Amino acid sequence: MKTRTRWLVVLLWVIAGSLSIATAQEPREIVIAQGIDIPGFDVHDHNTTAVEAIHVNLFDYLLFRTPEGEFEPALATSWERESETAMRFQLREGVTWHDGEPFTAEDVKFTLERVANDSSLREYGNYRQIREVEIVGPHEIIVHTHAAEPVLLGRLSRIGSSILPKHHIEAIGWEAFNTDPIGTGPFRFVEWRRDDRLVLEAFDDHWRGRPHWDRLVHRTIPEDSTRVAELLTGGVHIATNIPPQDAGRVEAAAGARVAPWPTPRIMLFLMNTDDAVATGDARVREAIDYAIDNELLIEALMDGLGTPVRGRVSPGITAAPMALYGTSLYDPERAVELLAEAGYGPGELSIRIDGPAGRYPKDTEIVELTAIMLEAVGIEVEMQVLEWSAYLSRVWDADAVEHMALIGLGNSLFDAALAYPSISCEGVYAGKTNWCDEAFDALIDEATIELDPDRRAELYEEIYEIVAEERIMVFLFQLENLAGVSAAIDWAPRADELLWMYEAAPAH
Repeated sequence: MKTRTRWLVVLLWVIAGSLSIATAQEPREIVIAQGIDIPGFDVHDHNTTAVEAIHVNLFDYLLFRTPEGEFEPALATSWERESETAMRFQLREGVTWHDGEPFTAEDVKFTLERVANDSSLREYGNYRQIREVEIVGPHEIIVHTHAAEPVLLGRLSRIGSSILPKHHIEAIGWEAFNTDPIGTGPFRFVEWRRDDRLVLEAFDDHWRGRPHWDRLVHRTIPEDSTRVAELLTGGVHIATNIPPQDAGRVEAAAGARVAPWPTPRIMLFLMNTDDAVATGDARVREAIDYAIDNELLIEALMDGLGTPVRGRVSPGITAAPMALYGTSLYDPERAVELLAEAGYGPGELSIRIDGPAGRYPKDTEIVELTAIMLEAVGIEVEMQVLEWSAYLSRVWDADAVEHMALIGLGNSLFDAALAYPSISCEGVYAGKTNWCDEAFDALIDEATIELDPDRRAELYEEIYEIVAEERIMVFLFQLENLAGVSAAIDWAPRADELLWMYEAAPAH
């Protein structure tokens, strides 16, 4: 009996060990749900933070920001300013691309000079300040700018600055890169099913070390209710844009929690100022601004999560005039007076509001409630709400918005410099707003190269006031987002809105 008992113990030990090994070998997977899909892997030809939030796991920047917003080394290990127009970077040695080829200074030159010189790319405006990337050695470069550049480090740590593989793209071309991307990030590409999911797997040789997760899956789930249901049933571990009205239900669940997600994102309407349309009349744009009750939008739709603003301002944005933060101009009687001054009685003015569905929390409802507010002051409203990709192609990428179009704009630079060059005469939104003012452009140009922080702040205060008065944009509120997070995950949302999964870990 002793022998049989001994063998039984050994057998049980072997079985238990086998089960333990099997469990350890099961892939550790983290699944994230967003409302939109990526358009592809060209990091220079989009300006959507929700897309960058995914790309960041595949590609690396020269510098990265900590959750607190401080710069830390990434593909660059150190940097120093050589002059007002030159900055030297030491690059990290021993870094490999996902195909095993070494990362060098050639990749940095290829990446940054492409986006700095190709005006057809969406991110061109944020990198055209770069004149040349000088290669000093295999792992040393000098970035030369056309003029003084006070926020170069910020530009090199945001959308459009992911470093790309020169050898791979030159070999297969940009079209093939959309189905066969490689980077130096902690995860490598496996599969992309458009409008469904993107699958990445851990890159064992990443210079930071292997991530916690064997597999990272990004699912595209436009419907808020479906994302919440998937979170509560364990189908996803992180769900973005949790509607405030569902926060209690998530908190009450045993396996998930709601995480506050403060961001610099501002919800606003971009306005068509062309004289040929009704919103080309400054009095009509002002009436629309007075007709919108920003605080009611926040209370009724966002459950109080948000702050009214009259500019692209929020805490943490350098040089932005905070006098425009926490303010609104709701006055429906004044709106009616302005419409009358513009020659419109009740029901005599018709405009269209365009908006996306599924990109931002309660985006459809923001359009609907705004329409009700405008109708209350005598404006007839037509609404057009489209799924995000259709919205981009049919409205946002069109030559101009019809009258007004909803968008949520972040600030990945965390600086006033990012906010308004897009609406200058040569800006990416110039064709959408049909607004051009050479004096405004001169202020933008002066502020862009001003190194003195006090003078910069003065210039940007003037710039922000012009936009607030001209109403090329009609501002609503700073968005305070919510994320749903599985109890199995140790992760906190970042102010830059990146879904950076290298820092996510299994909960203990």
